[in-house]
Amino acid sequence: MLTPKKYISYEITKLGKYLKELRKEQGLSIRSVAKSCGIAPSHLAKIELGDTFKTIGIGTLVKFSKFYGIPVSSLLKEAGFIDSHESDLPELAQYLRAKYQLSFQAIRDMVMAKEIVDKKYEKARERKH
Repeated sequence: MLTPKKYISYEITKLGKYLKELRKEQGLSIRSVAKSCGIAPSHLAKIELGDTFKTIGIGTLVKFSKFYGIPVSSLLKEAGFIDSHESDLPELAQYLRAKYQLSFQAIRDMVMAKEIVDKKYEKARERKH
């Protein structure tokens, strides 16, 4: 008797690779991320390897989103579940939180500084037109 093959979607595999990259960039272990997200380390390992034929529940995606400080929509875009455009960049705050693990105060200060710079150059562009 033949056993049916598992069907693993390309998107689930891509999502797993992205989650693994995030974890490794931050120097975290599977065990620590799994514990923080409230899932079993073995389940996280399967997700990262793309070795799960089940879909990943929205609750789990939200946990990853909160843990890494990245919007769920960014996770879905990275995996290819929703369309992404080259011009789509992550929000500055989410990027800084995920990449540099900055405090909320530091992120707020940097976002405020960016807004000041944006306003300055917006006024300069308006004067040219």
